[in-house]
Amino acid sequence: MAMEYKQWQRREKAAGLSQKVLAKLLGHAEITVSRQLRGHWESGVPQHVKSAIIAWELMNDEQRSEWVERVAAEAESGG
Repeated sequence: MAMEYKQWQRREKAAGLSQKVLAKLLGHAEITVSRQLRGHWESGVPQHVKSAIIAWELMNDEQRSEWVERVAAEAESGG
């Protein structure tokens, strides 16, 4: 299980995705994302966290920027 956490931390960093941005995209506190990626819970890295990292890996810079902007706009509008 420990290897799983390290794998997702490495992938997040390799893709240039910060925990701060990942937290905003997921609507979580940064400390929650940090705990999820460090193996704080026995259930492993949550699937939605893995999915967000995979999506980030697949996107180009323009798509990433658009995703961040849209999530921020939704958060501001209360949606």
